[in-house]
Amino acid sequence: MGHSAARWGDLPSHLPSACSHLVADLRGLKDASGRTLAELAQATAISKSSWERYLNGKQFPPRHAVQALCKAAHQPEGELLAQWALADAAWSGRGQRTPTGTDRAPLPTSAAEASVVDSPPPARHVAAVRRVLLAASTLIDERPAGTAAVVFLLCAAMVTPAAVIHASHATVARTLTRPPVCQLRSCEGRNPRTTACEDPVTTASHTAVDGTRLEIRLSPSCRAAWVRAWPTHPGFRIEISGPHAASQNVTETGPPAGDHVTTTSMIAASRPSRLRVCYSPDPGQPGRECFPGSG
Repeated sequence: MGHSAARWGDLPSHLPSACSHLVADLRGLKDASGRTLAELAQATAISKSSWERYLNGKQFPPRHAVQALCKAAHQPEGELLAQWALADAAWSGRGQRTPTGTDRAPLPTSAAEASVVDSPPPARHVAAVRRVLLAASTLIDERPAGTAAVVFLLCAAMVTPAAVIHASHATVARTLTRPPVCQLRSCEGRNPRTTACEDPVTTASHTAVDGTRLEIRLSPSCRAAWVRAWPTHPGFRIEISGPHAASQNVTETGPPAGDHVTTTSMIAASRPSRLRVCYSPDPGQPGRECFPGSG
């Protein structure tokens, strides 16, 4: 692709509009970063093939991929993550309407619809409000104490529903965040790129003598960890082990992959500081290097 803006193909016609908007913004962010897909894969530790699926609407991007792209493009992530939550609800079907006894109008999905919802009230409503205000003014003049009490009760009646609505919105926002699909031993042996453990942090890193970069990645919500390494070459071996957990390892046997990022399977990490990673550049040669899970 080079460093110029990519010529993207059309998105699948069945893709929900919220997902199409998200993918379009992700494409724009990728183009603005000036990175090729291979360079983006190296910067985010997400494979080039995964980015091709995300940016062509074939697979819904996980939350950590959106965060990684924002970081690689040096852009704030808040607005795009809010858009991701809406697209996630549409992709999974949680954003679809459910049949009810009454036919409610859907929420506005575009600026044009929003302008209709927020348009000024009809003239008859304005006239009605004016009459109410005039009547209230007369009452205040004639009976100030009693009117003040009524005004207080009306304000309380308006504030209470507002508080309930705010609480319901907070509940909906929490439901849009999917819980992890595994924890501890149930994560062992799984591919970290295909789980919902989307909050990884780097707890330790090491650069081997041959230049290979290794990082221990930990998901606090899943309480599981894994190793990612780059660049790769044939014959090297990585192993991650820990207390009360089955060791996980990967051996690269294919041709040189340049900046390709290799990851081990996940391992239970109830005590992340007790994890240990060992790297062997070639099984037939000495030079095994190990480092702990924190530091």
